[in-house]
Amino acid sequence: MVFVPFEFGAAIFQLIYPYVRPLGSLFLVGSAMMIASLLYPAWPGFVGWLGRALFLGAVGVYWWCASILFLSPSGAILYPLIAATLLAERSARFQGRGLLTVLIASVSLCFGTLMLLVPHGFDRFSFQGAGIQPLGAALLGAGALLAVGLWRRWPGAGRVALGGLSAAFLYMMGVLAVRGSWTGMSVYAVLTLTCALLAAVRRWPTLAGVRWRLFRGMALASVLPILGVGAVTSYLAQRALEVELRGKARQAVAAETAWLEQTVTLARSLLRAQSRNAGFLAAVRAGDREGMRETVELLESEVALFDAAWLLDASGETLVASARLNRIVGNFAHRDYFQDAMKGGDQVLLSRPFLTRANLPFVVFTVPVDAGNGTRVVLVGGLSLQRLGLQPTLASRSYHVELFDRRDGTLLRETDRGGVLTRAPLLALLGEEALSTAEGMWEALDASGRRLLVAHAQVAGTPWTVGVTARLREAFAPVTRMGAWVVAIAVLAGAIALMLSQWVGRDVAVRLESLRDGFAALGTPARELRVRAEGDDEVAQLASGFNEMAARIDRTQKELREAIAIRDQFLSMASHELRTPLTPLKATLDLLIRQSESGAGPTPERRRAAFERLSRQVDRLTRLIGDMLDVSRLQSGRFALTVAPMDLTALARDVMERIQVSRPERQGVLSLEVPDGPLVGRWDEQRLDQLLTNLVENALRYSPPGTPVRVRVCEEDGQVRMDVEDRGIGIPEESLPQLFTPFFRARNATEHYAGGLGLGLAICREIVERHGGRIQARSEGPGKGTCFTVWLPRAAVADAA
Repeated sequence: MVFVPFEFGAAIFQLIYPYVRPLGSLFLVGSAMMIASLLYPAWPGFVGWLGRALFLGAVGVYWWCASILFLSPSGAILYPLIAATLLAERSARFQGRGLLTVLIASVSLCFGTLMLLVPHGFDRFSFQGAGIQPLGAALLGAGALLAVGLWRRWPGAGRVALGGLSAAFLYMMGVLAVRGSWTGMSVYAVLTLTCALLAAVRRWPTLAGVRWRLFRGMALASVLPILGVGAVTSYLAQRALEVELRGKARQAVAAETAWLEQTVTLARSLLRAQSRNAGFLAAVRAGDREGMRETVELLESEVALFDAAWLLDASGETLVASARLNRIVGNFAHRDYFQDAMKGGDQVLLSRPFLTRANLPFVVFTVPVDAGNGTRVVLVGGLSLQRLGLQPTLASRSYHVELFDRRDGTLLRETDRGGVLTRAPLLALLGEEALSTAEGMWEALDASGRRLLVAHAQVAGTPWTVGVTARLREAFAPVTRMGAWVVAIAVLAGAIALMLSQWVGRDVAVRLESLRDGFAALGTPARELRVRAEGDDEVAQLASGFNEMAARIDRTQKELREAIAIRDQFLSMASHELRTPLTPLKATLDLLIRQSESGAGPTPERRRAAFERLSRQVDRLTRLIGDMLDVSRLQSGRFALTVAPMDLTALARDVMERIQVSRPERQGVLSLEVPDGPLVGRWDEQRLDQLLTNLVENALRYSPPGTPVRVRVCEEDGQVRMDVEDRGIGIPEESLPQLFTPFFRARNATEHYAGGLGLGLAICREIVERHGGRIQARSEGPGKGTCFTVWLPRAAVADAA
């Protein structure tokens, strides 16, 4: 409907033909949305429902206009069953229950029953009116077998039935193809293919994994864009061709009208000139038949226009006749042309068409001639309609041309059949009211159901109307072929893309499965796991990264075991060291308590010695606890700054040079903007080096290769400002508040594996805040880059330190 709308020009489509392209667009868009919802179940549910609504709306219009109103039993059954299946398939009760097989069984049972009961309603599926009832019996039997197979859960019987139905639908498709019914043929082609697939495939593949993702992605990315571009191209080409066709039709009818006007004008001029010839008038008034014959034969000569000429007296008797009419003489007073000429003035009149006594179709021009004594004779020039119909013109070479008399609808000229003096066929197509206007253009259907473009115009100064007819199907054959090629290319591209997706998916899936097995066995004891890293794509890089990660995990596990051993040793030593001063401390305290209870106090020297021992043990405990607190502060990152005057410009240059040297693949992407002079302040040079290095490395890590990273250092409102800006993966808005939290990573940073444990930005914030400054991150969203800005005060450094 979208690509070849003029193929829907038959009588059965006459109600939907003005809207065939929008209706086809609804079918196309609705089908695409339903397919997309099937391929991507995670998409919002309204996509599938909207696609079904569009598709079912188009089906309803098509069903009513092309099936119900034209009493097509096959369409009246098929389309409601399709609509019911689409609606039931989305309900929770019937979802996933194989409704496609139920639909095919229902269609075959209904078709078979109606073909047996009313075979005349399915004549379009037969050759010479035979074979409908056997076809109905085959459909009914196969449908019943399929229904029983579904009910009793006999897959073998179902496959046999589906095989028989595919053969029956293939026969119906072939009959419709022979008859040129492309719409019906496409429907039964789909039914044939569906039955064949259901009969042949015993186990459908599982729609999951990388192969399925590639398959559905390639299916949408290859077929739908080609169909969409092809539809737009076909529409534009059809519109351009339609405008050109209408323009050429107008030119053709104008050329035909101009030729006829020229012919009539020339005939009138010749007849008028001869009627006013002095010699001819003298011969008429003198009764000189030879003189009158010379004038009549001159009108019939080769250089003249007329096929015959004669002269009638006042009573209608033939005075003289041209050579072709010498044997046809008599009284013609009963002819309309003679009566009109005797009643009129001296103008040249054009008669109605008539048959001569020799059964020749003629149209004549008459002019009265004054014969003196108050009498008049009539000079007649005749044009043969047979010869007029054989005259080739510009319009008659490319179009079907009709010329008829508006007074009674008599056909005067027809280029195809050449018949005249019958009822003009155009009047049956358009009616007298449509052709009564001076000119116009219409679309109509002929008796065989072909759509025609008709342009008509009246011949000025005559009661004639010219009609030029073009068959739209033949005129739009180039666009039809182009649309067929677009569909074929889309199908071929889709098939190639799907085969490539399976090939690529198999390769990727095998390598990912090896990675999956590697991850499953990762960390198992006494095993050093490695996966094969083949190729140079991302999967190979992932495999190489996995191998490196596995090696690091092995090293980490070894280090962890060593750390656990060291921890156990440290705890053992700490317990021993803590218990060593506690034992004498408790013994001394117990001794002092017992001596105080007995009343026999120690001597001052012994009491002093006991207190000294207690003091020494307490000092020892204090030192142990202080050492443990220092270790805790070191691990928690509570470090102090070493503040001294320094030049930040020189530091920035050093950092950039060092990074460029260490990362040669990033040459040319790093840019630094610093003031011309030095930026001196009181800062910790080592910590600022660490800060700037972390920010630049972070920008490079999350930026695609080749994208620039800009570093700017400047003064702003008495402070120093540093900007590190990249065009990398960006940061989601919801991740910005927690960006500087230890161990936190944004969602897209987690998806974009780039190493690190999430401590770099937390360390940067600690450094900046220790200097009394602040740090801020800005990003417009994922994929739009990030800018980190640091403000460092100059005067508040000492206070902050």
